[in-house]
Amino acid sequence: MQIYKVPYNFRHEEKVFGGYASLRQGIYLILAIFSLGIVFIPNLLISIKVVLTAFFISIFALFAFLKIEEINADKYFINILKYLFRKKIYIYER
Repeated sequence: MQIYKVPYNFRHEEKVFGGYASLRQGIYLILAIFSLGIVFIPNLLISIKVVLTAFFISIFALFAFLKIEEINADKYFINILKYLFRKKIYIYER
């Protein structure tokens, strides 16, 4: 029996929301909309509500649409966190 190598392209995302946004992008946009719920927290200053809401909406929007050197921003952020929290080997030389 012959075996053929099949190339896989996992960098492509299928656009499911109107042919424009992928499932990953849709989830981030839904999270951005749900972050508007911060406005309805009682006993919190309005300035803090505005800053927190703007921060979370901008972070989720960047994670949904920004690409850094052909890598999505959320995957880039996860790679940065993995680098920061991994065990490092320090070599001391003079």
